[in-house]
Amino acid sequence: MAIGSKLQPVNTRSSAVPKYRFRDQSVLPEDDHQLLRCHLETCERSRAPSWTLLAYALQSKIFNTKAVSGPVGRDIVIGGSLVTYSVGGGEHETGLLVHRVQHGVPSGGNILVPSLLGATLIGMRTGQRAPLLCEDGTVNALFILETIPPA
Repeated sequence: MAIGSKLQPVNTRSSAVPKYRFRDQSVLPEDDHQLLRCHLETCERSRAPSWTLLAYALQSKIFNTKAVSGPVGRDIVIGGSLVTYSVGGGEHETGLLVHRVQHGVPSGGNILVPSLLGATLIGMRTGQRAPLLCEDGTVNALFILETIPPA
């Protein structure tokens, strides 16, 4: 079995040894997956503050998602999605997940994919929880309440 494999126990009543099956891998459109790789390269080149945490989050997302050429489920957070989420059980927040800042468009409410929050959000599904790395080294819980795909 490969190191780092995602396994889930399977209930087997007739065997004393638990059996395992692979958990479904998250999917992202090919464009989003490729842009994650570009963000990782930029992050590693720039070495901005907290770059190691961001590089880890981006690498993890690239490794744990599969690029698909067809459409993905409407409940998956992708670039251009309007997402409502909660951090640490706090108030609900809503933002537009974008790969880069667009000039002339107000940035309020935008969540950049090349950020710890954005790198964690992309690829998640409505109802999913995940650990969120914070710049101060702490870890919070991130919960996806709703996502509206791009038009």
